[in-house]
Amino acid sequence: MGFIRSIKKRIDWKLHVTFDKKTGFYRYKRKKGFIYIRYPRHYLDSKFNEWLCNNLYYYHYMPKGTDTVVDLGTGYGEEALYLHDLSPNLNFYGIEIQPVIFECLANTLNSVSKNFKAISTAINTGDKIKLCSQLSYFTVGDNQNTGYIDIPSVTWKNFLLQNNIHDVDLLKMNIEGGEKQFLESIDDFSNIKNMIISCHDFRANSGHGEFYRTKDRVLTILQDNKFKLKFFDHDEDWAKDWIFAENNNQ
Repeated sequence: MGFIRSIKKRIDWKLHVTFDKKTGFYRYKRKKGFIYIRYPRHYLDSKFNEWLCNNLYYYHYMPKGTDTVVDLGTGYGEEALYLHDLSPNLNFYGIEIQPVIFECLANTLNSVSKNFKAISTAINTGDKIKLCSQLSYFTVGDNQNTGYIDIPSVTWKNFLLQNNIHDVDLLKMNIEGGEKQFLESIDDFSNIKNMIISCHDFRANSGHGEFYRTKDRVLTILQDNKFKLKFFDHDEDWAKDWIFAENNNQ
């Protein structure tokens, strides 16, 4: 079964992925734009992405109209183009701090709309962080003391001020174990209406390190700030680590 799946992936790369000489990245058509990727094997099947969007990311809250969406860990922008196809007038802010992947994301969002913005600044306590140039954003939480690329950072409060954001209709995050520190850095949750958060205990359980065990602390922060919580009952461990939070104070 694994061999057949591998062959199918290679066929998908050949059929859908092309090299873009202008940017120096690979890309493939998706909805009304293009997804720019570092390597052909990073191609994501459209049906799987739609399953993720419909059954996980936007299952409890689907952004609409001119909603403001802040997406931490946007990656190459698959979910962003999914949202753009449904609601092109969204105010979408995609944060991706892995340098090479950010450059791909910037090209992806530039292919659709100016109100879908790519941002490379980390949001935390304002302290600078360092990253390595890595093959995948999946390894962002690994070897944190060996980084050599300076990543600018800003506090959540200043990020909102800089971008003239008053209310956030959906805050989505998939930041490879950084969700705990991010939530701990926020002083005021009153203007965040909904959150969809990936915790990464499944990675700690797989032996990747205790840095990734975040769910208990994330739940405590959400409960302390009066969010109504909803969970997912999918078969995959990684899917069970996602949490939807609705602000009861709105």
